[in-house]
Formats: sequence, structure tokens, C-alpha cells
Amino acid sequence: MGKGLIIITLGVSIIIGYFALNLNANSNRGLQTTLDFFETTQARLIANSGIEIYLEKLRRNKNLTGSFLNNTLMDGSFDIHISGVDSLMTISAVGRYRDKIHTSIVTARRTLVTIPDVNSAIYVSSDNIGLDLNGNIDIDGNDHNIDGTPGPQPALPGIAVDDPADSAFIVNSLKPKISNAILGAGGAPSVRTVEDNTDWLTLTESYIFAADTTLVTGTYTTGTVLGTAANPIITYVNGNVDFSGQASGYGVMVVNGNLSMSGLFSYKGIIIAYGQSSIETKTVGNGGIYGAAIFVGQNVNIQATGNSLFYYSSQAILLAQNNLKSSRFEILSWWE
Repeated sequence: MGKGLIIITLGVSIIIGYFALNLNANSNRGLQTTLDFFETTQARLIANSGIEIYLEKLRRNKNLTGSFLNNTLMDGSFDIHISGVDSLMTISAVGRYRDKIHTSIVTARRTLVTIPDVNSAIYVSSDNIGLDLNGNIDIDGNDHNIDGTPGPQPALPGIAVDDPADSAFIVNSLKPKISNAILGAGGAPSVRTVEDNTDWLTLTESYIFAADTTLVTGTYTTGTVLGTAANPIITYVNGNVDFSGQASGYGVMVVNGNLSMSGLFSYKGIIIAYGQSSIETKTVGNGGIYGAAIFVGQNVNIQATGNSLFYYSSQAILLAQNNLKSSRFEILSWWE
């Protein structure tokens, strides 16, 4: 009887031990499965985060391309490979965490920059317009190429405003010499009322978001190049600015403040000066704008002397439209 109990006890102990070992093994396997899942998830998060990081870099560096290896993130690392063109680019990321590797691949395209419908050489939208034009200023809504030769598009007004009363005010304020120098649709003085429904605040905010160069209040003179014919850019000026000497630029410029242009400053593209209260625009010297100038604010005061010119140029505008890059992307696919 005693020996039988001992045998039974030993047998039960062996069975319990066996189950205990199996439970421990299952527990270890469960722990390992949990760890594997965590590490795999981390590798995936690192890869996806790497793509997000480089989408932000692409927003600022619009010509970024190639391979960028061994970036550290979240105790792991990732490699990025960027290829393709703006209309169809591929961004692949290889994320690593411990011994786990995950690859994510995104295709995207850069959205186009919105160019406003240009309705004149100079467009003014304001509740209160001030005007003082002197010298040999030329305002011409006839289309010009950027070299000064005639362009292919129909003539636009030299100056356009929103309200007939503003149009009458400008015409009545012009000296005879200046009146004859405002050319364009309808003959001199080419001052017309237009219907413009552009949301200028939204549009300028989109340009600010996509700006290639940001300038602060100050004077910018010879040596300042804000884009070229081959590489026009979006320039944002936050504050009052004075361009002088032989400063130049191509593309779209947004000025949140007063704008002064003197010397031989020239710009090919669209300049938009806007403000919540008032804008003062002064032009002195022999420079000018080929494209369009747009002034939007509660109060707009335009002063010009010297040999300044404001020429509508479809070529300058088309250069901006075809070459400017936005900072927004449309994700076409995201594979992980």
C-alpha cells in the first residue's frame, strides 16, 4: 500500500511537471511572439515616419532626390530612396528595428501652383485708392514678351479696378501725359472695371506656404536675384521692402507690406502686394515689371516717378505657371 502511494505520487508529480514545462514553454513562445510583433511594428512605424519626414523635406527642398541612408529614429534606423519627377515620384523607405526590417513605398505627385487670372497690367482692389503718377511711367496692357517685343495674347486693360467709381477717380486724377501712357484694351487711358472673384487671402497663403525664399523688412539691392528665367521661384516678403540697384527676379512675389522699387530693379512674373489695412507702393527709377502687378488692401496708395514700366506679359506669367513648384503633395498610393 505504501509503495503504491509512492508510485502514484511520483506519477502525479511527473505529470504536473510535464504540464508545468509545457506551460512555461508556451509562455516563452507567447512572450517571443509579443516581442516579434512589437519589433515588426516598430520597424513599420520607422519606415512610415521616415517617409513623412522626407515629404516635409521635399516641401522645402523642391529638387530633393536620391538616397539618404542610415537615418536614426526611435532606437532604429531607416533608408530613404527618392526617384521620379514631380508628376510621379516614388519614395521608398526601409525601416530597421533590432533584427526586423520593413519596407514602405509611396507614390505621390506635387500639386500645381495656382496662378491667378490676370486681368490687367496693374490690378487694384481697395476701398480707398490713392494715386500719384509722374515722370515717364509706362503702364501697358498690351502683351509683351520679356525682351520687350510684342507678345501673342490679346490686350488687357492697363489698370483694372473693381468699381466704376474707382475707375472714374483714377481717370480724373491722371495728368494728360500720364493718361496717354496708360495703354491697353480700349485705348488710352486704358482704365477699366473688371469682375474679379479671387480669394486673395487664400491664394497668398498658398504662396507663403510654398515660398522658396522668405525675406524680412529691409532694402535689397544689386546682387539680389529672386529667380531666373530658367528657375523662377516663389518669394515671400514679410514686411516693408525696398528693391533697388539692379536687383531682379522671376516667378511670383508676395509682399505683406509696403513695396518700394527704385534704380533698375526688374521683375518678370506676378507681384502681389497685400495687407489688411494699407499698402503703399512707390516706384522710382528705370526699372519695371513684366507680367502683372496686383495690389489688394483696404487702402492702396500708388506713387510712381521716373521711367518705370508696368507691362502685361503672358510669357512671364507662363514661365511662372510652367516652372513654379508647390509644397503640397497628392498621395497616389501607400504600400506597406
